[in-house]
Amino acid sequence: MKYLGDFLKIGLGFERLFFFAIIFFILSHIVACLWIITAGFKEEANDLSWMDDYTINIEYSSDALVYFTSLYFTITTITIVGYGDISGENIIEMIISIVIMLIGVMAFSFATGSLSSIISNYDHAHAKL
Repeated sequence: MKYLGDFLKIGLGFERLFFFAIIFFILSHIVACLWIITAGFKEEANDLSWMDDYTINIEYSSDALVYFTSLYFTITTITIVGYGDISGENIIEMIISIVIMLIGVMAFSFATGSLSSIISNYDHAHAKL
């Protein structure tokens, strides 16, 4: 990141914001994969799962559809938008959803604080000129 910052001539605040964006996308991918894995942990054979709606019709189902649906759920949950169209159907999925929501609140708070700090420092630096 230091070499990239030196090459692009960006400030430390924007460097932190860029680093946070990279971490956000990596975290989103990992959580999306875990959300897919969670669909396989059913307590009983007849339990419902969030994935049931996306794998009922095998002709139209694909790995990409399942992954992007999981990524969609992850990003809407982490960014605290939470449309509610995809949700946990069994107890394990509900527990994982709660953990994702807590991670989302912390990440959103950190991003808001970082962005506020960047803007404050930028304004303060330019006010002295």
